[in-house]
Amino acid sequence: MLHYYRICIFLFYLGFTLANSYADENPIVTSQSKKLWAVGTSITYPLGAQIYMVQVSHSVGQSGEILFGVAYQNWKNDQGRSHAYTLLLGYRHFLWRGLHTEIELWPAYNPFRSSIDGRTYKGFELWTSVRIGYSFDLMIGGQNFFVLAQPSLGFGVARQNKWPDFKELGNFIFEPQLIVGVRL
Repeated sequence: MLHYYRICIFLFYLGFTLANSYADENPIVTSQSKKLWAVGTSITYPLGAQIYMVQVSHSVGQSGEILFGVAYQNWKNDQGRSHAYTLLLGYRHFLWRGLHTEIELWPAYNPFRSSIDGRTYKGFELWTSVRIGYSFDLMIGGQNFFVLAQPSLGFGVARQNKWPDFKELGNFIFEPQLIVGVRL
């Protein structure tokens, strides 16, 4: 299991290093807009996983954005139901025009209601998503909107107070991601 983490970290580091060296020679901007702030929400998370999130980004430098926000996760699986109150922290690095890579950390307090024994297992957890995507900027009615198409891989990093039959951490889950928002 640790082997997968090392591979992911190595690939992310390699991509980040190559992107930085390319960006030094070819300056790019994070969007076509000169606006530094943006607010967006996922339209795909509520459909499949009952996850509701709001993400705020702020441009730093010419090729990056820091990310922060909040989410509520209300997903259900064969082991029970999640009620996770979540913070979002991350970084988006633009490689060329709207093409970007992103890493997000989702620390959460999750009182998980187990369907196996009927008990609630309260505890903190950490989820990570690694993404590659493209940002489309749109001008509608004089306002700067954007759409981020980001297929990603998510995986659990840590979980406190595990319920019976808890599936081990480190299994990758494909997360189709489509975020829409406005630049401020």
